[in-house]
Amino acid sequence: MFQEKPLTLVVRGMSETKQGAFQQALTRMKSQISKETSDVLLQIEPQDVEVVSAHLTQYREKFLGFLFPRTRTRYEVTLRITVKLKYVNLSEVEFTENKENLSKYQRLLHMR
Repeated sequence: MFQEKPLTLVVRGMSETKQGAFQQALTRMKSQISKETSDVLLQIEPQDVEVVSAHLTQYREKFLGFLFPRTRTRYEVTLRITVKLKYVNLSEVEFTENKENLSKYQRLLHMR
């Protein structure tokens, strides 16, 4: 029932700060793992983090084309993360089925 398995993911993050780009990539890791598995996750333990690519983009923007020029910075990182998943395999859990035969009035009284 309780199982462990390694998993390797590639995630991207983009932000105006380095920390924000890494944080966004790590946040996307959780949602990507949830999409890939239908089991109940108990723990996600990072084993290895590798930076595949890191880009810095700077551009200049102006209000109304000529007023208040400022330089904007955008950081973009792509990470390859190896994690160890601990999860409960739901296909191994057996559920017992209980059927209730209630009349309309009993159902109405029980509000089921």
